[in-house]
Amino acid sequence: MPPLICVHSYYSLLEGVHSPADLATRAAAQGLPVLALTDHNMLTGSVEFALACRKAAIRPIFGLEVDVQPPSEVQPNGPLPRLTLLAENEEGWSNLCRLSSLVNVDAERPLTTNEISLHCAGLLLLTGGSRGIANLLLRQGQPGFARQMLAELLKLFPDRLFGRLTGSSPLLAEEELFADLAGQVNLPLVQAPEVFYLAKEDENLHRTVCAIRANLPVQKIAASHGYTQFATFPQSVSSENLAARYPQAAQNADMVASRCTFEMPFGIVRFPKIPLPNGQTPSQALREKAYRGARTLYKTITPALEERLEHELTTIAGLGYDPIFLIMEELLAYARKQGILFSSRGSAASSLVAHCLGITSPDPLRLSLYFERFLNPARSSPPDIDTDIDSRRRDEIIQHCFETYGDEQVAMVATINRFRPRSAAGDVAKALGFSPAESRKLSHELPNAFFAGRGLAGSGGSEKDIFADLAHRYSDAVHQEVFAQSRRLLGIPRHLSVHPGGLVISPGKMTDLVPVMRSGGKGVLISQFDLESLAYLGLVKIDLLGIRGLTVMADVAVAIHSWSKADYARPTQVLEKIPLEDKPTSEIVSTGKTIGCFQIESPGMRSTLQLIHAVTPDDVMAALALYRPGPLRGGLRDAFIRRHNKEEPVSQLHPSLTAVLDDTYGVILYQEQVLRIAHEIAGLSLAESDLLRRAMSHFDPGKLMQNLKEKFVRGAGERQQIASDLAEKIWDMMAAFAGYGFPKAHAASYAQVAWNSAWCKAHYPAEFLSAVLANWGGYYSQRVYLMEARRVGFPPRPPHINFSGRECAVLYPGGSAILYLGLDQVRDLTNRTLQRIIQQRPFHSLEEFLLRVDPRPAEAQNLIRCGALVGLGTIPSLLQQLGRGTRKPGQPSLFEVEPAMDEPDWTLVERVAAQQEILGIGVDAHPLDLYAEQLRRIQAISTVEALGTSGKKVTVAGVRQSHRRSKTSSGEWMAFLTLEDFDGMLDVVLFPTVFRFTRKEIFTENRPILVEGVMETNSEREDPFLRAERVHLLGE
Repeated sequence: MPPLICVHSYYSLLEGVHSPADLATRAAAQGLPVLALTDHNMLTGSVEFALACRKAAIRPIFGLEVDVQPPSEVQPNGPLPRLTLLAENEEGWSNLCRLSSLVNVDAERPLTTNEISLHCAGLLLLTGGSRGIANLLLRQGQPGFARQMLAELLKLFPDRLFGRLTGSSPLLAEEELFADLAGQVNLPLVQAPEVFYLAKEDENLHRTVCAIRANLPVQKIAASHGYTQFATFPQSVSSENLAARYPQAAQNADMVASRCTFEMPFGIVRFPKIPLPNGQTPSQALREKAYRGARTLYKTITPALEERLEHELTTIAGLGYDPIFLIMEELLAYARKQGILFSSRGSAASSLVAHCLGITSPDPLRLSLYFERFLNPARSSPPDIDTDIDSRRRDEIIQHCFETYGDEQVAMVATINRFRPRSAAGDVAKALGFSPAESRKLSHELPNAFFAGRGLAGSGGSEKDIFADLAHRYSDAVHQEVFAQSRRLLGIPRHLSVHPGGLVISPGKMTDLVPVMRSGGKGVLISQFDLESLAYLGLVKIDLLGIRGLTVMADVAVAIHSWSKADYARPTQVLEKIPLEDKPTSEIVSTGKTIGCFQIESPGMRSTLQLIHAVTPDDVMAALALYRPGPLRGGLRDAFIRRHNKEEPVSQLHPSLTAVLDDTYGVILYQEQVLRIAHEIAGLSLAESDLLRRAMSHFDPGKLMQNLKEKFVRGAGERQQIASDLAEKIWDMMAAFAGYGFPKAHAASYAQVAWNSAWCKAHYPAEFLSAVLANWGGYYSQRVYLMEARRVGFPPRPPHINFSGRECAVLYPGGSAILYLGLDQVRDLTNRTLQRIIQQRPFHSLEEFLLRVDPRPAEAQNLIRCGALVGLGTIPSLLQQLGRGTRKPGQPSLFEVEPAMDEPDWTLVERVAAQQEILGIGVDAHPLDLYAEQLRRIQAISTVEALGTSGKKVTVAGVRQSHRRSKTSSGEWMAFLTLEDFDGMLDVVLFPTVFRFTRKEIFTENRPILVEGVMETNSEREDPFLRAERVHLLGE
């Protein structure tokens, strides 16, 4: 059987339906030694395909099928002609990348044959099949033009063009004519069946995804929309039949495959080239900057400091990583100069060089952070230097990167968006004839949270059937087909978008190695490869992630700087000068009053801070490491807390462990402690110690682990005279905790930001909570932050046309802080009206407002009803005036408004209801305020009181902040929700026996609920929760 050289995977987006691995596995099973991947317009699957072929022990050929601008003779509105391109060598691969980039950079478009001819070196081209140019002309009854087109193509691409024969039964007669024309112009033929799916039963799914791509029902899908009949993976019999009719075509398929010898260049790290002055090398530049930074930070270069710097610089230079450090130093120096707030994260904080360059903030010497945790010379891949940036200004850093290194060398990383339950069901339903409203309703009955990775594609996405519940409720044949096809789509790529923070810089032109495209959102250049593929190709990623928590602090810093310019030269200096010891900050951290604070506001984190009486950044660092799934499950957090609070003595397996584990009370809390034990006690090198940590973290019991264990036991005996049985106990302790350990460098970086955030809240609570609300919150909904503002003494106000800005802000009209919500919170308020309000104010009457702003009647009504014109009249009187003065379509935009009437204002219930409708939240009161009398009658207790009543039956009222459904091991549904009241929050669990009798309005309406049940404690996390016995809406 000749090799298959025209095969499509599901990276022919919304055309193919199988993964590269599925295709390679089938090829190997059929005994094919070679397989080509020729996805439509995209090369996204190429790296994955290369790896799949390596695993299947077959040779990959890399290709591309592109749309071609049709000649005028081809009927308009029909299918676009396509050409198949195959890479012979490295030059051919680069040209595939360039051509795919041309297709996708300016919006997906067909290529001209002239464009292809400029980039055809190293490529073989195939024309024919259902979308060949000549075939389309033959179908229109124009054999003369078809022959002419083949002759022109052959002239453009001599010695590299072949005519395709697919052997597809609907094309048999047409392909006989095509073969005759090819013979007339001396065009060699090649056997190349079209493959879009593995088996005939996959054709319906192929047709459905083509319908989704075209946004049409399946009944209207034709070849012009990418739909291809009889495009199954051919069996040997059908291939032999075609070969018998055209023996030379079968031989040419072998010849074409033999000419395509390009292999993906894996295993080479490709560092960017950076401009340096006076012929300076990257190593020299890095050394100079590192020592300059060290003198600034430490004043004196001690022998120990110099030894650490030299060790790191030598390792970095030996691995060739100098350019990455220099690029990050330049980018973050630019950020610092522009006043853009940033913070390091991940293991990069373990590097002294990174610290001296200003890339990271935590001091690796003070914190005993090991460089090898970040950069281990024994590792095969370079580490990431991850940086969090003020989300509002992250694009400025990215734009600077493009400007500095050039569009041809920089691209954002792509992320592959795959079908999830909701998107699959919604798209399939629409393709099968459901209305948009019906499709949306059906999809919204499915859970939104779902992981759809490469390994789940086409497998239904999960071991559990996520559609089972709906399939039981909707048993008709049409719904069953929707669910059957939706299961198949889970995990299949739908489209590409921009990765949240990844960016790559290539040593030369990006398109020499990587195809690029224009993102649909911000229009930036992105690679067609995801992170994994780029890593295999050796391109080093820079991660610049926008973080709202930093934006909040940046806003607070700007506010403080605006009235304290004598104390701070620039806003970011406000945060740089925050002390590590501060009593007000320690107070709110140790008492868990950290709602709104970066990384430490969840209920579990606040509880942990209270349990360990956290009063310093180092305590916060420990809390961040403790509140992780591993320590919680393994009892590590509880042991740490008991010892921290002197409730049990600290014990060590051997005195030599004291120096390593004393700070964490004999518990391995940080991954770096595994390195220290292996290095200081057993004498393993730091590189070996990090390999050991990685192996233990992944629970890898292989040969490397066994060799390291033997070396550890032997070294512990030689260095510390530890008996082998005790050394093995220490080893077992390390193995038990290594998988749970948290990177200390990462915890230190986040702890510093968390501490700074807590300082902002402790000293400037109004500005802090205003910034949290302006940036649309963090862990909780906005209602929680409004409630928190009330708790700390700053009751919020609705937006106001005379005082509010675009976003939430604090004003001091009478010396006391007032927190106004932003005008952007008002539903349906256009940007034009919002801007005119800010430009034209102040307003002294409704008439003046209407005359100068000229809002639409609905906008004016919403502003009045939500309280944005308080002080200009009562809400009823203003609405009455507006109703009398509202213009009709075609009238001048001048409102004639009668004077305000003195009418009673709305009640609190009416105001809150309107605010809930227009702002999405009740501002003038907490929802529970509206049920004060009922709550007194039923004697409900607060969430805080409930926390201290373990084992007792309680009744608690509150507002549902979040909820999720889950299935038990027996397949029954249950639910988890978070309840919020005046004092705090409480987790509530509805087990199946309660959940099945709970009205769905509990989870869909914003009204307060009443929960009756028993307070219990989570056996894994030891966090209190309310086990619900009855749940109903308040007021019923």
